[in-house]
Amino acid sequence: MTTPISDAGPAPKWALGKIVTATVAVQVTIVMASLTIPVLASLIFASAGIPPYLVGYYSSTVYGCAAATSLATPRLLRHSGAIRLHQIMLLMTVAALLVLLPAIPAGFGVSALILGLAYGPMNPASTVLMARYTPPALRSRIFSLKQTAVPAGGALAGALAPILAAATGWRGTLLVIAVMCVVLALLIEPWRGQLDRNPPPQPGRLDTRFWLPARVLLRYPGLRAVGAASFAFGAIQFSFSAVFTTVLASIGWSLKSAGIILATALAVGVVCRIPWGGVADRVGSRPILGLLGLMMSVAAFTGAFLSAAWPGIAVVGLATLFGLSAYCWAGIGLAETVRQAPPGMISEASAGTIALTFLGALAGPALFSTATALTGSFRPAFILLGMICLWPSVALLRRQPVTG
Repeated sequence: MTTPISDAGPAPKWALGKIVTATVAVQVTIVMASLTIPVLASLIFASAGIPPYLVGYYSSTVYGCAAATSLATPRLLRHSGAIRLHQIMLLMTVAALLVLLPAIPAGFGVSALILGLAYGPMNPASTVLMARYTPPALRSRIFSLKQTAVPAGGALAGALAPILAAATGWRGTLLVIAVMCVVLALLIEPWRGQLDRNPPPQPGRLDTRFWLPARVLLRYPGLRAVGAASFAFGAIQFSFSAVFTTVLASIGWSLKSAGIILATALAVGVVCRIPWGGVADRVGSRPILGLLGLMMSVAAFTGAFLSAAWPGIAVVGLATLFGLSAYCWAGIGLAETVRQAPPGMISEASAGTIALTFLGALAGPALFSTATALTGSFRPAFILLGMICLWPSVALLRRQPVTG
């Protein structure tokens, strides 16, 4: 058995504020970069002669690679420290964007691979830092605040990417985001010495630790339930981000209008995550997580009936329902993971549940694109996502003893 990363330590007053600032800024930037590509898929993919609906496979590749690096995060933290790891992720994101510029078909696979490797450690690394300094009574709210980075980054991608593309072209848009990544990596450098306080590496034990997150999740029932939900919820959340603008375009919406709808859903997620976290801190993270899952299922089943005949307000309503649920669960899920984690295993438990989230993000867009390609309609794809989400949502509403 390996020695786990310490989950607790002294809590200077400045620490939590700097941790939240650094991790949220990095996550917003990386998420914005990753979702700019799906938002501009009709431009970027067309430049390489690739059908835009295949963007689901690009997103799936990103999240599949992210799942692998999520499991490796405990090792990476020991080797580099959390802040240094965030800087490395930003520079890898730059590389993923630059490799797209020649619009060569093979470059899309390389870009997705690099972006996935950058994306994976983002949540486990920040979770370890926050769990070290956050009081238990505030976990859902603080983690929800951190997780506003995902819808915030997506909202920026949906709102700004089409505008930047109209002014500078899609290549100019990617270059602007690459510069933002480099600047942010430099800005957080002064905090590295203060916040990177992990134990020294243990080279002889690193190979075993890569599989430890999976073993921790399999061993404890409470973590298994959260892991199953993370897979299903990740499938819906990232499918919506990856394909919704393309779905709206297929029924006659302009790219700009579809991007605004996506931005609306993500903005709802930004606004509502912290209130949902406050409710979870009072009621319990597990039942609220189950409730949000049921709302995702309803949204997915409703999406199956989406058509050109829908009025704009109805489309906004559907996007809002996705925003209220699919973009508000992650912080509460991390809080429940920390609650269920055995002592000293927060890093491994969070790495495992986040890896399952990314596996869901891999499976969801790929299943959506495959079902749409086979049937010629996106309706079966929405129904499939709703069914995947339903069972773990019901399971979360049952009583479950705390692991630790």
